[in-house]
Parts: sequence; structure tokens; C-alpha cells
Amino acid sequence: MLNEDVADSPFGPNSSQHHSSAGVQIVSYSTQEEIPMETARALLTDHLTWAYGKLLALGAAPFDKMRHADKFFDHLNDVLPPRGAYFLAFDPEGQALGTGSLRRISDDMAEMKHLYVRPTARGAGLGERLIAARIDAARTLGVRHLVADTFQGNDPMIRLYRQAGFSDAAPFDSAAAVTTPELIPHLRYFEMRV
Repeated sequence: MLNEDVADSPFGPNSSQHHSSAGVQIVSYSTQEEIPMETARALLTDHLTWAYGKLLALGAAPFDKMRHADKFFDHLNDVLPPRGAYFLAFDPEGQALGTGSLRRISDDMAEMKHLYVRPTARGAGLGERLIAARIDAARTLGVRHLVADTFQGNDPMIRLYRQAGFSDAAPFDSAAAVTTPELIPHLRYFEMRV
């Protein structure tokens, strides 16, 4: 387990920040036993519930959002070293603020998954920090090509990806698309070289 105190934005002094994120810790986990599973499940459930509502508003057919959570936790080793990276972010009081993971697809490629910051912690640069932590983890793992997806109209996430250096990409077999193929028309894809 690795703790990283978070202070300045990884995207430089011009990144937009509305609040200070001083004291926020991003924790990287090496084994399943280290992960506070109740906290991890709560964050992923919040993320999926939020995304589900947004996808339905885009016209997506109803789908089993918890199937994503179950599949993720059934294959948690895919986002732990040496295959990936898994992060949780905490405030100074130990309250969970956000999460993000990295899943290796091939020797040279990994997918960034499940970036989520609780609404009360948004606007302080934590999303940027979770992206930067996953980019750093990809470099450490020897990954040189990162891919990601989000749903159409998720403008804050699209801005974060662009700010981090991602560009639009052709569709790929993302975890979301494989688990719920009916979402493919509602997804937007990104890539970057690291």
C-alpha cells in the first residue's frame, strides 16, 4: 500500500481548481486484503448509480448496473499489481472521496476505469490527481498506451481526459462495452501514449 499526499495539480498551475485539496491522500493498494472492501464497494456503487441515471437520460436502455460492480470485484486482481493499479482517495478525517483503477489489456496497453469523485469533493482537482496517479502507475508497469471511455455528454470527464493529454479514439473492447454491449452507442473513447 502506498500513500501519496496530494498538494499541487499534476496538470500544472493553469488547471482549474475551486477548492484546496490539501491533506487529501491517494492510496494505492497491492493486495485485496489491504483494500477496505466496504468503502470500495460503496464508492463503485455510488459511481454506477450516478452513471446509470446519466446513461438513461441519454436514451440507453435500462441495464443491470450492479453486474458491473460484481464483475469488477470478481476480477479485482486485474486492477492490482502487476496487472494494474487500484486507488482510493481519503480526506484528513479518513472519509473516502474518490476512486480510480487501471486494468492491463496487453503488455503495452491499459484501460483507465471507474474514475469517481464524490460530489462533495468535486472541483478541488481530485479527478486530475486520480488520472495522474493512474498514468504514473501505467508508466511503472511499462504500459505505453492508455485507453479510457466515458459516456457521451460527460463533459467534466471529457475535459479531464483532454487536459491530461488524451485524444479521441476509435471504439475498443472496454470493460463497460464487454459487460453491457448495449451501452456502446452511448460511449466515447480516448487514448494517449505515455
